[in-house]
Amino acid sequence: MVDSLSARSHANQPTRQQQMTSETSFREKGRAVFLAALMVMSVFAMAASFSGAVAADEPDAQFDADDIGDVWIGQEVEISGLDSGADLMQGDDVVANIRVDDDGVATLDTSELDEARYHIDGVDIEDYDPDTSNNFWVNEHEIDVDFSDDAIESSDDVTLDYEDVSEYERDLVDVHVSGEHENESIDEDDLAEIFDAEDDQKLEDAILIEDVEEDENDSFDADFSDQSTGDYEFTVEVTDTTAEDMAEISVGEEPEIDAQFSDSTYEQNVGDVAEFEIEHDATDDLTVNMTDEEEFYNATIEIEGVDGEDNVTVQYNTYLAGQGNGDDVVTLLDEEGEELDVDDVTVTEEFDGDDEATLEDDERLLPGDYELEVTPDTDEETDAAVLLLEERSTGDMSTWNLAGDEFDAEDVELDDIEDSATSTDSVADEDLLVVGVEASGIYGYALDDGEWAGDDTLELEFEDTEEPRYGSADSFTLDENLSSDNVVVDEDENRFFVVVDATEDEMDADETWDVTFTVDDENPYVDEDETADAQVNIEEAYVEFVGDQDEDDRFQIEADNESELTAETNLAPSTDGDFRLRTTSEVYTSDAEVDGDGMLMTTFNLSEHEEGDEIRTLRVTAGDEPEHEAEGVFVSADDDEEEKKDGFKIDADAPSEVNVDDDASLDVTVVNNNDEAGNATLEATVGDEEYTEELELDAGDSVTESFDFDTSEEADIDWSVETGDDSASGTLTVSDEDDANGENGENGANGENGENGANGENGENGANGDDANGADDAADDDETVPGFGVAVAIVALLGAAMLALRRQN
Repeated sequence: MVDSLSARSHANQPTRQQQMTSETSFREKGRAVFLAALMVMSVFAMAASFSGAVAADEPDAQFDADDIGDVWIGQEVEISGLDSGADLMQGDDVVANIRVDDDGVATLDTSELDEARYHIDGVDIEDYDPDTSNNFWVNEHEIDVDFSDDAIESSDDVTLDYEDVSEYERDLVDVHVSGEHENESIDEDDLAEIFDAEDDQKLEDAILIEDVEEDENDSFDADFSDQSTGDYEFTVEVTDTTAEDMAEISVGEEPEIDAQFSDSTYEQNVGDVAEFEIEHDATDDLTVNMTDEEEFYNATIEIEGVDGEDNVTVQYNTYLAGQGNGDDVVTLLDEEGEELDVDDVTVTEEFDGDDEATLEDDERLLPGDYELEVTPDTDEETDAAVLLLEERSTGDMSTWNLAGDEFDAEDVELDDIEDSATSTDSVADEDLLVVGVEASGIYGYALDDGEWAGDDTLELEFEDTEEPRYGSADSFTLDENLSSDNVVVDEDENRFFVVVDATEDEMDADETWDVTFTVDDENPYVDEDETADAQVNIEEAYVEFVGDQDEDDRFQIEADNESELTAETNLAPSTDGDFRLRTTSEVYTSDAEVDGDGMLMTTFNLSEHEEGDEIRTLRVTAGDEPEHEAEGVFVSADDDEEEKKDGFKIDADAPSEVNVDDDASLDVTVVNNNDEAGNATLEATVGDEEYTEELELDAGDSVTESFDFDTSEEADIDWSVETGDDSASGTLTVSDEDDANGENGENGANGENGENGANGENGENGANGDDANGADDAADDDETVPGFGVAVAIVALLGAAMLALRRQN
């Protein structure tokens, strides 16, 4: 509530009866005059604005005093049925005095009121109770407006969206819309063009929009096609409340109609799906012409209703082309690789000008150069490119193993194979066998919606090499026994993978199988069979401990804080495993994973055990089934000096003391004492400087690095170097060579003669200054005589003799 109104709520506020007496004080008259002036100012202020109750013949709302409904801040409310004097009350406080005309009617201006509950005191209601009678709410009205896009081109479709965000929504309201362009006011004619308003809706630099739906989001179409470009700001004000909000939009120039290929040359194999991307502006329609180098074959692709903001990727199936398949030849993709929804795509193919001619069933488009031309919805082409269709091929076949306990054949993806599969010709019977085939020119017909569909002229066969005594060898094929869920296609690299669960697809341990992929001579792209083949051994899965054993075949386990257990297996990398070691009093368990070398490793802290202690259980498992259990015994940790030498060792050399501005460096030699090549990181710190060197050394090789000291001033410079296996450190002292021996102390002055007394004694000689050069120079002095040495001592003795002689006289 504003201060000028709330100030009236103090304790000595005059009552309605006191106001009617002739004893009204000067202060009370002044307050009444101020309130009247304030209400007049409010009326004029509202008349000058589009918000609130504009000057009109009718109020915004009319109520009888004994039944006042909800009121909105900013409204002018007419209330009838009042006594000659009435007060607007909030609880027991008088908020305002209401002027009532002779008919008992008053107009209440709500512009300066707060959102709260009020009542009118002075209503002729039987059994009037201010706590319950004539109570009504004054609510604050709030709206939110925004454009559907913050930045558009002048011809784009856009809406100004309106939303009532008040706690209590209203049914219908009228709003004024005004605006500025580049900080200049927009007149009513331009506003009417933008928002499609009629002449009777125009105001001065504003328009009126009536019956806006407040109980649901509403929107107004905005058209900037005939307006200047730049930044716009629009203000929407509800006509009878204080609710208003602003919305901004930036309008840019309409781009020129254009369409361009993303590249000048595209390549693909015949039989595959070729792709080319078109970048376009200010157009929804595109036409692509495709012509072979002999100008015998021509295809016209007409695209209607494509989104003008998105690039279009055209997929052209070279296997279906020329076979009378029409629109099936082309698929459109958006920038995310999803199929693009357009109004229409039409493909027209001609052979030597005949749009009804087709190729024979055993004929397909020939390899060669195909010219591409693109035309937007204009009469002229805007770009050209070339599609190179090349001969297809059948390449090699390879086999991999893949961890069967982590991957389901239906869920295997290309990344799983590339990241986790290991090339091998032997596969454990618990693993997945992955067969990879290099082949091009098959993906236009062997796939259906990205999944393997096969073809009568393509076959992938698995056959046991062992011929039975009767009948034929076991075999199965991709088409008959395996589904598309077993195939992972990498069309970009012209290869596909088939994932086989050996234990579920007739393969058994200790068998050898031939795998053959064939493109037979019935295929329209080959004259004779083309094949790719491989052979794979199926092995029984195993896992077993490796390490030192004693004469009783017990594995020797070190009683150390980092005792290592190791096992090997023929299962694929990433297969899960676990170790279990049980002593007489403790049980140790640990998870592990098969690495790329087929090894499982873990470490335990077994330092509490003694050499010779029995290991009751020593077990390792891998995958679902194979496990190995063995006997073990604790042995002392290996202190072999040769073992300690392993690693990247450091030999560091640096002076301990130099003079200012002398040259000094830290020379570091690193030797690889391991039995094989390896990498290490050398980290060096010299004073405030830090250095890092990545080293790669063969076994036994070494390298020397040098780091300079800054000797420009006296200082103690600390240095250190380290690898993961060794470290060294020290300090270089830099001193000033001009520091010479300390100067001799001055002789003490002779004591003064006492008055009529004995002569004063001679002062003692000053001590020698410290020798800055240390003990070697100090050795030159006569250590038995203090002061300045023998010569000074003789002079002192002569002086003493003369003094004694004087005293005798």
